[in-house]
Amino acid sequence: MEFPHLMQPFPMKNLVLRNRIVMAPMLSRLCDPDGIVSQKLIDYYAERAKGGVGLIIVEYCYIDEKESKANQGQLGVYSDQLIAGLGDLAEAIQEWGAKAILQICHAGRSTSSRYMGRQPIAPSAMPGYTGEMAREMTLGEIEAVMESFAEGARRAKTAGFDGVELHGTHGYLMAQFLSPHTNRRTDIYGKDRGLFALQTLERVRARVGPDYLVGYRMSGDEFIEGGITLEEARAFARRLEERGIDYLHVSGGIIEVGENFVIPMYFPKGYLLHLAEGIKQAVKIPIIAVGAVHDPYLAEESLKRKRADLIAMGRALIADPEYPRRIQSGRPEEIRTCLRCNEGCSSRVRQGKTQRCAVNAEVGRERTLRIRSASKPKQVVVIGGGPAGMEAARVLALRGHKVTLIEKENELGGLLRYASVPDFKEELRSFLEYLKTQVTKTGVEVLRERRATLGLVKELHPDAVVLAAGSTMPVPEIPGAQKPFAANALDLLSGKFQPGDRVVVAGGAAMGCEIAVHLASLGKKVAVVEMLGGLALDLENRSRVALLHLLKERRVSTFLNWRLERIEDGSVLLSDRDRNRQEVGTDSVILALGLRPNQDLVEPLRKNFAEVHAIGDCLEPRKIYQAVHEGAFAGRAI
Repeated sequence: MEFPHLMQPFPMKNLVLRNRIVMAPMLSRLCDPDGIVSQKLIDYYAERAKGGVGLIIVEYCYIDEKESKANQGQLGVYSDQLIAGLGDLAEAIQEWGAKAILQICHAGRSTSSRYMGRQPIAPSAMPGYTGEMAREMTLGEIEAVMESFAEGARRAKTAGFDGVELHGTHGYLMAQFLSPHTNRRTDIYGKDRGLFALQTLERVRARVGPDYLVGYRMSGDEFIEGGITLEEARAFARRLEERGIDYLHVSGGIIEVGENFVIPMYFPKGYLLHLAEGIKQAVKIPIIAVGAVHDPYLAEESLKRKRADLIAMGRALIADPEYPRRIQSGRPEEIRTCLRCNEGCSSRVRQGKTQRCAVNAEVGRERTLRIRSASKPKQVVVIGGGPAGMEAARVLALRGHKVTLIEKENELGGLLRYASVPDFKEELRSFLEYLKTQVTKTGVEVLRERRATLGLVKELHPDAVVLAAGSTMPVPEIPGAQKPFAANALDLLSGKFQPGDRVVVAGGAAMGCEIAVHLASLGKKVAVVEMLGGLALDLENRSRVALLHLLKERRVSTFLNWRLERIEDGSVLLSDRDRNRQEVGTDSVILALGLRPNQDLVEPLRKNFAEVHAIGDCLEPRKIYQAVHEGAFAGRAI
């Protein structure tokens, strides 16, 4: 077997996990109001259990109806009335052979009064990430919260979960007590900052008994000045072990620096592995590692080197519930790769929306969007081999339609071929290969190097047409844009244009910033010009912070609130809103100023065919999320 360690059964107290892959807890927002288990939530977790994962740690539950709730759409374990639904959820996971643990949590200062109608509480009075002030907890409130944790654990056991996990990381209440950054008390809970968690553990253990699995999720490093460090985390891990914790789940960061635990593509794979390894060296109990360890080869190597005992994956199993089964059956190339783009899973949290995934349109709609055979198979032509076209073709073929895909280039991929060039886009390259593999595997006929025309489509006699013609990058109306040392982003990334040592990138959205980082990694001296007051404003916040970090790390210069007015030999002329001007020397100019939809065939097709679906960038240039989802829906609509 290619992954003997990852697929090896693992004993954990009185349980035996069928493999060492763990689904990490991640807010899905799929429950009903008031934290009640919904059918959508059951379907979501059952699909992952069916896919072969060894253990599912169900997303964090709030434990009381006072101040513990961290977010809208959060699951609850605060009342006995919730036990029935939680029991259905545990049963749905276990029926497919996975073990189920419920994570229980108190938000502390990491919440808002708009969620519970109360001022947040915390070890010490200080503002949370929303800016709202939390008040210091009384000794009576500390006692009451510990009791709520114990009662939450009792309910989890009564519901049939195989264990509970105490959430002690990411800046929630237990972590707030442990961290010197957030705990400034002068009483016993300040003098011994680990005391609250240890006393809570004792209370929980007394309620659920010695044989019940109780784990703890901890921060190996909070990545913030004055926060928990690995040295302190190691010492606290030993104390937890002495008090009878059964395993440790090692993450990092706090909510203010969330890019360190919901890790974007711009940060390396295995970003937190060193923390799990550091904790494992200090204790003998099982250690779960997490943090962009979704590459099965990295996960296997980490287990082989004993950096951890189990590997937790959140977004990877959201993107592909079948991940473990694909590995088990020797088909790792068929894994639908998580892009770590945070579009759908993380970006929708602050909007109060339910869980989605950029590369898997079924997420949160496992029942309604399950692929079903077409009642009447049709001949379908798909125009365009980018992500929207390939996803549509994949779904159509799986449903039994006969699909012909027309692609003007000799290679599938569309703009993904270029977007995946930078060194930090490895996951995007893997996803592109996944789509290409699926097109081949499902029997789609591909006409390469054929430009789609109305005549060609008519020759194929389709019953339906999917237009996924994508977009192009026009030459902007900037004096000098036609000069030989100026090129658009696509010509650069395709290798048609070779830049000099000094490069100015015009356009500071995500595309321009990624190109700037890419060029800087090649040793170029790079400057980005952006007419707005910020860079990468089209990215979700955690990804944006990470990309800005890369720009700084690779010493990219930035010119905000400046517009590229003219390109001259050896320089560019910039201007601002006040008509001030400055000249910047350069050898090359890269134009990353947006895309234009390819809509030439929209109306001709609609006039000649009864069923036409226009999807992706040919409607409007957007993100891969929209391309994949529109392709998925078109594939189901025909």
